[in-house]
This record gives sequence, structure tokens and C-alpha cells, in this order.
Amino acid sequence: MEGLIYFEDGVEIAKSGAAVVYLMNNELFLEIGPGHNLWALESEYSDYIEQLWDLPKGSCLEIGLGLGVASRCILSNPNVRSLTTIEKNKDVVSIQPQLTAILDDNTRASRWSYDHNKHKVLNCEGLIYLYETRRKYDFIFLDFYEAINEETLPAIRDMVKASEKVLSNNGCILCWFDKYTPDQYVEEFFALFETYLQPGHLDRKANGF
Repeated sequence: MEGLIYFEDGVEIAKSGAAVVYLMNNELFLEIGPGHNLWALESEYSDYIEQLWDLPKGSCLEIGLGLGVASRCILSNPNVRSLTTIEKNKDVVSIQPQLTAILDDNTRASRWSYDHNKHKVLNCEGLIYLYETRRKYDFIFLDFYEAINEETLPAIRDMVKASEKVLSNNGCILCWFDKYTPDQYVEEFFALFETYLQPGHLDRKANGF
């Protein structure tokens, strides 16, 4: 992809409001808003697989949808009974039906083998849902921020705290880790949810996943 730009060399394959999805070199790119603001890449699949490890199980909750790549990684785990995904951007939610057919194409079938009936997407604010729902979840994945820094850490902290209310006994909370996070924020970030990680996953965390 060297020298290529997704919105110039790719093909626009889906659009809903401010959300646009491009396909280039058989990879998907999601941008939202003016100025080609890139929000999600399908190539993050391997990062999600590495970070999620074998933690998803039972009834799962995800805050933040994007391209739905993390959702499909979670649902591909045979130990997962259901996944509820919360996304506040209505355009990102409404573009998903267009993406489903693309992501379920035969060339991707082995990667995205899961039962669609297990997945429910809701258009609402993550914090509001956490404070209002009466459901309990065995695994909660937080992926609603673009980066990890002094501006986003307070919001991540609030979301982790609110997630505790809906976490089942022996459940797990995990936050997406941006591998480009500045060193000064890494320790503070992992401290927010390390209580919920298993010893084996803590070892992986110590090595940056």
C-alpha cells in the first residue's frame, strides 16, 4: 500500500450520512466526517485477535462499533453466546447492513464465521446504556476512543467504572490498546482494568500484548 491513499485509490462501497467505507487492496477503511477522518481499518483484525485473546465468553458487551471488525472477532469465539454492541454514531450503525454482505463474502468466510443472530447493535451513548440496563455481561470490551492520552483517559476511566455495574461475577473488562500510545500513558491505562485480567493475559499485557 506504499504510496496509495484509501480515498483516492480505493473504491467507495458504502455510505450513510457522514460515514463512508472504501475498499482498497481487499481491505476496508471507514471515515467519518469532513477531511477524510479515518476511524477504522479492517487490517486491525490481527491486533484485535491478539488483544482479545480467549477472553470473550458468554454474554458480551462492546462499546464502540467502527467497521464491526472487533465485533466479528468476538462473535467468532465459540464460547460467546451473544454480543450487544453500543454505538452512538447513527451513521456508523446504519451503514452496517451494507457492510454485512461485503464482510460475509466468500473470500472472507473463514475469517468471519459466526451466527448473525447472536449480534445486536444499539444506537445510543455507552454511559447511558451502562447506567440504565439491567443486564449483566460476562465480557465487556471498550473501544470507543481514537487514542489513549491525557484527554481520553478520564473518559475511559468513567466507562470502566460504569461497566463494573453490569459485570457478572468473574466477568472481564478489557479496553482496546492503541500500540502507538505514548509511554507515559501506558501504565495508567492498563491500571484501569488489570484487576479483571487473568494471570496469563497479564503476562501478555506486560509485553504490550
